[in-house]
Amino acid sequence: MKKLTLFLLAIGVITLFTSCDEELSTSPYNSIDADAAYQSVSDLDAGALGAYATISGQNIYSINALMTDQLRRASTNTGQGMQIFNHNIIAGDGTIEGAWANAYIVIDRINRVLAAIEAIEPQNASETQLMDRIRGEMLALRAYQHFDLYRIYVDYDADASGLAVPYMTESIISSPERDTKGDFFTSLEADLTEANSLLAPFGFYSNLRMNLHAVEGLQARVALYREDWAGAIDHATNVIDAVGLTSRADYPNLWDDSLQGEVIFKLRRTDGTINLTERAGNDDIFFFASNELSSLYDETDDIRFSSFFQRNSPDEVQVFKYNQRTGQKNVADIKMMRVSELYLIRAEAYAQPGSSQDLVAAASDMNDLRAERLATPIPVTYSSSEDAIDDIYVERRLELAYEGHRFFDLRRANLPITRNPEDIDGATNTDTEFLAADDFKMVYPIPQSEIFANENMIQNEGY
Repeated sequence: MKKLTLFLLAIGVITLFTSCDEELSTSPYNSIDADAAYQSVSDLDAGALGAYATISGQNIYSINALMTDQLRRASTNTGQGMQIFNHNIIAGDGTIEGAWANAYIVIDRINRVLAAIEAIEPQNASETQLMDRIRGEMLALRAYQHFDLYRIYVDYDADASGLAVPYMTESIISSPERDTKGDFFTSLEADLTEANSLLAPFGFYSNLRMNLHAVEGLQARVALYREDWAGAIDHATNVIDAVGLTSRADYPNLWDDSLQGEVIFKLRRTDGTINLTERAGNDDIFFFASNELSSLYDETDDIRFSSFFQRNSPDEVQVFKYNQRTGQKNVADIKMMRVSELYLIRAEAYAQPGSSQDLVAAASDMNDLRAERLATPIPVTYSSSEDAIDDIYVERRLELAYEGHRFFDLRRANLPITRNPEDIDGATNTDTEFLAADDFKMVYPIPQSEIFANENMIQNEGY
């Protein structure tokens, strides 16, 4: 089994990127002896909460928004986010270091809980059920964190012998090699399959924890990236059949967190801020929505525009998606998975050429989604796979803006990163106007701190 390297630099970096302000407070279970920390089933639950509380969802949000075509620099930006925005991708960058360190420290906490489960004897049937649920959640969360690492630091070539990242299943100091993609996905699928089995009896009980629907949603997401169209359809369908889309009337309440709605997994935030596009403490704006993205919305007909944005002037559209709580600037729960994404996953899988293709079903999913977003939706039909997929990718931009998907979608589709001329100013590097689909910068480097600390770690090509 794989073992985890924990190095001092990573611990230092993580203090910058850990989400320490979630409702679920971080416990000290990762810093004391496991035998002392975990003596009861309630201790296991506290350890699980500590793992959830350490997740920084903003890493994924930032990487996707800054790298792509979703933002344009504001004049009040004094350098915030510009390293990534200008595609100056280096292995020592704090965002690159932070995303890696955060994920593996969460995984380490998970592995401590899973190891402790084996040593605790439940006292009754209720404790047995709780232990099963905790084990299922931790296996699912371990898969979730590893898959995010894959999405950031691994190319999406299907060659099973290519390099992924280490799939960690133990908490112990060591110097792991990178798994092959084949071995990586064998481990990931095993975790998800067992998690699904363990969580099936509990159904949906909280969107603050990995529940059955979140596991199925992650299985659908993984299948989409692996081009397992039938698997993506099956898993997405299981979630769609269980959880409905949020209506157009209720949609704004998803973003002030007054409504659970279609959110099947999220990270609770109570006082921390999402400092992606603006400062919480004053009126400084770092980035506006790109003109290219904002122009795709019908501002009066599409409820998403008023839910995500605020137009300050004809040329300035402020990103307002995480600034909807009254009196709490930039505070919002981080949505890790919504049913809307599952509709889009299933539509894309139906649209692909091959035995699973069903263009009528793909159009039906798109029409169902748009019926809950547009005041006057115009039903669509598709005559070709290409037309359907193009339309679905546009809809992913509209529905999932700033939720951590755009960069990965461009990579999946083997598309370049482009920006319209009006979204480029004097502080934006000219080469940011175009980043080819095969540019090595489309895959992030393994952090330099990991390369220094681990003699067995191989750097990605080009760095």
